[in-house]
Amino acid sequence: MIDLITCPRFDQSSLGTLLLGLYPATQVPSHLICKIVNSLGQGDRKPAPSTQNRLLKWVILVKDVLEDPAILVALYSVLFNLLDTMSLRAHLCHLLSVVTQRKHVKPFRVQMLLELYRRFGSEPALLGLLRIYQEYSPDAILGDSAPGKAARFECPDPDWRDRLRHVQEANLRMAEIAQSEASTFRVIRRGVKRSRATIIPEVHTFHASESATTLEEIDGSYGFIENLDTVALPSQLVSALDDPLLRKLLVLRRDDTSTDRIDQWLSVFSDAELQQEERCGALSGALTEVLEKILSYTQYSKSPLRSVQSFLNAYLKRWNGKDHRNLIFGLLSYVPLHDFQDLKATMLNKLESAVLDSTAESAASLLEFYTTLLRQWTVTLLASSDKPQSSLTESTTAFAALVDHASLLSLSILASHTPTQATISKVLSYHESLAHSISFATTHPQIRILVPSTYTIYLLIFLHPSLSSLSRISSILATYKQTFEAAMANPPPGSTQEYPRTYVNHFNGFLMDVCNLLWRSRAFNAADTNALGCLMPPSTLPALRSYADTLTPPHTLATMFSLSHHPSLSALSGAAFRELEDVAVETLQTRVVRTRHAGPVTQKSLEALYMNGGVQIGWGDYRLEVLKWLGERGIGGIGELMFCTMKQLMPKGAPA
Repeated sequence: MIDLITCPRFDQSSLGTLLLGLYPATQVPSHLICKIVNSLGQGDRKPAPSTQNRLLKWVILVKDVLEDPAILVALYSVLFNLLDTMSLRAHLCHLLSVVTQRKHVKPFRVQMLLELYRRFGSEPALLGLLRIYQEYSPDAILGDSAPGKAARFECPDPDWRDRLRHVQEANLRMAEIAQSEASTFRVIRRGVKRSRATIIPEVHTFHASESATTLEEIDGSYGFIENLDTVALPSQLVSALDDPLLRKLLVLRRDDTSTDRIDQWLSVFSDAELQQEERCGALSGALTEVLEKILSYTQYSKSPLRSVQSFLNAYLKRWNGKDHRNLIFGLLSYVPLHDFQDLKATMLNKLESAVLDSTAESAASLLEFYTTLLRQWTVTLLASSDKPQSSLTESTTAFAALVDHASLLSLSILASHTPTQATISKVLSYHESLAHSISFATTHPQIRILVPSTYTIYLLIFLHPSLSSLSRISSILATYKQTFEAAMANPPPGSTQEYPRTYVNHFNGFLMDVCNLLWRSRAFNAADTNALGCLMPPSTLPALRSYADTLTPPHTLATMFSLSHHPSLSALSGAAFRELEDVAVETLQTRVVRTRHAGPVTQKSLEALYMNGGVQIGWGDYRLEVLKWLGERGIGGIGELMFCTMKQLMPKGAPA
């Protein structure tokens, strides 16, 4: 970039703007400073004076992050000899004032500064540099009565310097993370100057035999692999909560005795914490650190510790629902897949009593926990194919009970509270995770397709019909549709499950209703096969039609939720149609387009448009292009549902 900026052949104003955004993430090498100084001055192959000035300012801003600060001292003579260049003098004086040392104050430089002072008057920057020289030679330069005000050399752009500091700090953190990952095959040693005290002990191996290899002697992945089966375990295995190398060893050499030793240490610690809370009414500050380490260890090993479950079972009875909430949720999400009713009685009822406070936010945070638990149980269920059938049946029943419970919670969020976009997003995230889980029903017989609640679907469609929500719920329904088709056409090996026709038809009612709303312009129609009419009571429809007639302009109830009229889609559909018109105008050679569509687009308005001299676009082509236009802009859920549901779209929407 410096090569580009110092090149005089490019537009100098653009290069100046580019230079302002040039934030070095690491130390600036010396050769770049030399290149910049070499570009200063007059000459045909030099950058414009304004660009030179910006380059010099940039050097001042980055002087604290130079790879070798002595480079400016080495270039002192070159910089000093450029002082007669008026456009650079202010920044040169600033830079020289920072670099100047006693050895630089020479008689010839003093004479040159005095000559510049006599020729150009009392320039603040020049006078400021003279004052610096006067500190080293008080009697040789100026008296106290010299006219003019000396400049105070301050940072020329504090905001830029602050952003540079943030960039440098962020890069340093990334480098530390990379170094930490690279050193995970070494035992961690924090040294004497630790950032803070920790209760987790470091790895130390005492009383090891002379022929044994200890973890402290491992220095790289090769040595770890070579000694994996023979390395001696350290004296305190609880160090695995904080040491990546010991953690790897325990995961690769799974041993119940090692796990029991960690559990024993944690049991003593948790008992002490609970006793302290009973005596003092508060837990110690070490609990947060230990819980963080336990969660990190559990996420790595994917195996929850028994002592942690015992602690949580006792702690949840007195928990206020706020302290360490994310840590508690994270640890509980690794609870093994077992009878859900038993889990509710021992833990989840206490958890819900502590968390729920009659607000949508608390319920949404609890649903977020159930979403994570659902994902963990899905992984467990997928890995249990080789277990006995009786065990699989129990796991499938527990999984279905979790889904029923979480789905009821998601419905209560929508029905009992005034949901925000954030809470609705968490409801949709839960149902997206559920749809992903049941998509494995095509290959794993232990997973059954569990259809969402009818009321949840329609509340998500009508309660807060944002573009994102509409696209996401459409994508969820499309996943269910494809999973049903695949599971019923080719049942997974060993599957004994059958889906009753009424169960499938009820889900098909969701699809029909959404297609009637968005695609077929037949909202709330219950006459079609399997259609539910969005559960709208027939007695309510006349009142809704009357209300639609009173709007300005009057609307038809059946078309109010179509691609052209839906509140979240009408503007985008209009933009898509204008692009269609533009393309048609460019390619139309035999006919002059005299009019454009004013919107919204309907089947009749397209016919009238062509009769009045507009482009000729079919109703079906228009809707298909709108779906593709939305998909190109990241709103693919609606098109995904239509392409897998509407028969006339399947050949056109099939993937290439």
